[in-house]
Amino acid sequence: MKARLLLLLTLLPSLVLAHDLWIERSGPLHTLAYGHERSGHEGAKRLEYKPDAVKQAACYHTSGQEQRADQGHAYPATLKGDCAVSWFLLSSGYWSKTPYGTKNLPKNEAGAVIDSWRSLESIKRIDRWSELLAKPLTQELELVPLENPITLQAGAKLHLRAYFQGKPAANVTVAYFSKPRGVTGADGALNIRLNEAGFQLIQASLELPLNDGKADKAIHSAALQFEIK
Repeated sequence: MKARLLLLLTLLPSLVLAHDLWIERSGPLHTLAYGHERSGHEGAKRLEYKPDAVKQAACYHTSGQEQRADQGHAYPATLKGDCAVSWFLLSSGYWSKTPYGTKNLPKNEAGAVIDSWRSLESIKRIDRWSELLAKPLTQELELVPLENPITLQAGAKLHLRAYFQGKPAANVTVAYFSKPRGVTGADGALNIRLNEAGFQLIQASLELPLNDGKADKAIHSAALQFEIK
């Protein structure tokens, strides 16, 4: 328990300062947004990302199967289709912390480096539910509801499991609107209380060693989005 608490406190600054991803929907059009608008953090409400930062996008049926959708590759990135679940994966690449500031460069190009990492971020929006969605849809870090999140009401607890590469992931820090709520156990499970009605944003973060000569670690983050009444 003490080790999990220490991990939570260690990751607190990165969770609090991070920008948010969310998906806006207008009919069949799902648009990826980035910034501070949803969490109320200080800073720009909307931030523009490079179109090539979007590495993957997918539209899923309630069966859990990926289905065809038209993907827009300009900014902002879009998916157009009848998606029960929409999902985007972004990477801003390699980052190096140096005595002269943080640079968007791998450590072998950044000079004197104190710390280095590769950033991977994903966002999953759920608009319709079936029990077949209570499983991971991707190989990335992913938060998976174990029950229908859309039918819950404010004050209820949502039972979640974190997965990475299709397997339950331990030691994943989970936050509710960027405020840490706990760390997953060996089975990847954690419960989150939904404090208010409307838009919901639950986030997860996992650091893993990365020995590719370009960074010391990979920082995987994932967000889960849905709405309740």
